[in-house]
Amino acid sequence: MPLIELRDVARHYQLGEIDVPALDGVSLAIEAGEFVAIMGQSGSGKSTLMNVLGCLDNPTSGSFLIGGTDASTLGADELAALRRERFGFIFQRYHLLPHLDARANAALPAVYAGVGAGPRGQRAQALLERLGLGGRLHHRPNELSGGQQQRVSIARALMNGGQIILADEPTGALDSASGAEMLALLKELHERGHTIILVTHDAAVAAHAHRVIELKDGKVIADNGTPAGHRLGEVQPSEAPPVPRGGWLRRLQVQWREALTTAWLALRSNRLRTALSMLGISIGIASVVSIVALTTAARTSIERDVASLMSGRIPVWIGNPTLPPGVQAKPFRPSEIESLRALDGVRSITVNRQLQLTAQHRARDATVQAVGGDANTLKARKLKLVDGRYFGAMDFESRAQVLVLDEKARDALFKRGESPLGQVVMLQLGDAMAVSAGQALPTAALPFTVIGVAAADGGALGFNGGTSQLYVPHTTFTRKLDARGEIYSFDVQLDTRVSPQQIREQLTHRLKALHGREDFSSFNAEEEFRKFQNITSAMAAVFAGVAAISLLVGGVGVMNIMLVSVSERTREIGIRMAVGARQGDVRLQFLIEAVVLCCLGGLVGVLLSWLGAQALNAVQKQVDVVVSWTALGVAFAVSSGVGLVFGTLPARRAAALSPVEALARE
Repeated sequence: MPLIELRDVARHYQLGEIDVPALDGVSLAIEAGEFVAIMGQSGSGKSTLMNVLGCLDNPTSGSFLIGGTDASTLGADELAALRRERFGFIFQRYHLLPHLDARANAALPAVYAGVGAGPRGQRAQALLERLGLGGRLHHRPNELSGGQQQRVSIARALMNGGQIILADEPTGALDSASGAEMLALLKELHERGHTIILVTHDAAVAAHAHRVIELKDGKVIADNGTPAGHRLGEVQPSEAPPVPRGGWLRRLQVQWREALTTAWLALRSNRLRTALSMLGISIGIASVVSIVALTTAARTSIERDVASLMSGRIPVWIGNPTLPPGVQAKPFRPSEIESLRALDGVRSITVNRQLQLTAQHRARDATVQAVGGDANTLKARKLKLVDGRYFGAMDFESRAQVLVLDEKARDALFKRGESPLGQVVMLQLGDAMAVSAGQALPTAALPFTVIGVAAADGGALGFNGGTSQLYVPHTTFTRKLDARGEIYSFDVQLDTRVSPQQIREQLTHRLKALHGREDFSSFNAEEEFRKFQNITSAMAAVFAGVAAISLLVGGVGVMNIMLVSVSERTREIGIRMAVGARQGDVRLQFLIEAVVLCCLGGLVGVLLSWLGAQALNAVQKQVDVVVSWTALGVAFAVSSGVGLVFGTLPARRAAALSPVEALARE
């Protein structure tokens, strides 16, 4: 059975509406171990015939058999396997990858055979030393002469065995001395058992072959046939020890390692373009991470303050908009408040006793809000003492004329740096208040001694709406400042083990029974707080979405760059396919390159956002901006995803290229 057999093979190309026959009904057979020259002038079809013989191109019609297998029916990956296992190519223009040294170029076919870096490097070195390039192993193609580059291509052709050597005008780019050496090497390879198919237009070169096939206009016009008595030589290729083929897992490992290495080399060889592409991804990632961190910090700060005001309490006050006209709401009585304390889920109740008056210290005076405080007032209002003390039991029992200032009242009544503790502040009731109280309260100022200063606990929002406040014992408040016994509002502090809605329903039911109608209002602060959280979450999502647009733009930029890279590296793709790369290998290479590019950009973006957070925290203390490890991990994963998504199209386009068309491009 012939090693290669063509049966009425035709190959036509379509140029617009014109059908161009490059091969027209070619039939021939080549035995194993032959030295064949395919000869013809330019346009005769000899290069097209070599492409079909080397499984780089599929015939339009006819059958093409290699070892009895019809290659014309095989898919792209099956043809790649044939090229990888049986063929070795020697091109006129060498077709070496410029970013790889001589040894790596020679070892390239073994990568796609799943051979590990160590064994394939040893075999490539042995082959190059055999070809006289032992001192040039680590030189790149631009550092080698034409003859030396052609020797590297011979080593590459022999890497996986090279049962069939296809040489396309191997002496065309060489001087006469180097050309003679090349022909001598081909003869030597033939003597070692290789099947040599030489394509040339030079009759002198073709004369070195044992069989000459001449083409003209895509047809065989002369063929002196297989020499009489031809037989396959007993000496097999032995330029270097053969390398073991890897299993599917080993091939996968080698495939990924090669793809990562190639991606890194490609990105490094175009540093400016890589940096600009990374910049787009970096800005996108930094924007998303920074905005998420900022909105999270702002939400945390705002929600903490709002929670201090709203969470865990139910405010109740007199008045209801649904009351009939003319019906007056009743104030709450102390006995009603006491009955509410016994309800399940009520932890405590803070009565809001407050009125506006004038406070004076020496030449300074200010309008303040006086609050009657009990033992729980500071805690309920999220306040803490920053100086002095709070009211004790004796203060409540004796109705002592003592007070605690908030920071605004202190700043309004005292000079900067002056301690208010022990100082006397005069509180002046207005005339209207004295009359409405129904008591013979003097309108003269009452002296109160400052015993403490309170401030918001942990930056929590206050209850004063920006008004200066001072606190006096509730017993003193009701006896000396406001003798009315009615209560107009109070706050119910909740037990977290009971549903706030359930407690509110109980409060409403009890007060409605006591008043005879629902002449009061309340709201579930916990529920309102959750609504507020939903609003802030939605706003944070909107801000993150706006930032993500920049990431999307960066991804589109990466896709454009990768498409340009595919067009620029078409010949490299053709070389890899010629030495046995599958479509999946090419697709993985460009996909990983896009992912690596985006990951590098993502790392830079993550670093920028972290540095930005540290700088912001260093210049202000109001908001603590934290870039969490989770956010960094998610950002890195997102950048990888961007590379995966936007690298898919360029990778698919690269893998879909025809090897022969890719090799023909410059």
